[in-house]
Amino acid sequence: MNKRTKILFTFFIFILTLNSCCFGVKEEYLGNNMYLSEYDNVDRQILYQKESCASSSIQIVPVTVLEIGHNDKWIIAKSGLAKGQEQYDLIRYWVIKNDYPSLPDSEIVKSNTTEFRNRQDFDNFLSENKIGLTLSSVE
Repeated sequence: MNKRTKILFTFFIFILTLNSCCFGVKEEYLGNNMYLSEYDNVDRQILYQKESCASSSIQIVPVTVLEIGHNDKWIIAKSGLAKGQEQYDLIRYWVIKNDYPSLPDSEIVKSNTTEFRNRQDFDNFLSENKIGLTLSSVE
């Protein structure tokens, strides 16, 4: 193998390795192909994806997830601007069903996701549905 071929081959292997890795992404598995994905300590979202570090995913809760709680039946979240940015009209609360008889697809998950624009409606929904989760800051 000549020098140029070796360099091209090494470069190809390097690009392939980079493409298959998930540098700088922190993920927490929430169940049923849902992940809390964090890209830079600010941009956090809940994604539906077939595997960890997948190259394609479906957004369930947009950036930025500020607080979360989950178990095998439910995922609850609060999203809005990053800490220090005080625009309360952008705060949203989310309840996502996380209990299915078989592995759901992204459309089923989206249809079982409820968005609330205020804390009172969110708290009422949790109470009415006996969802005993509390929100905790994402670390």
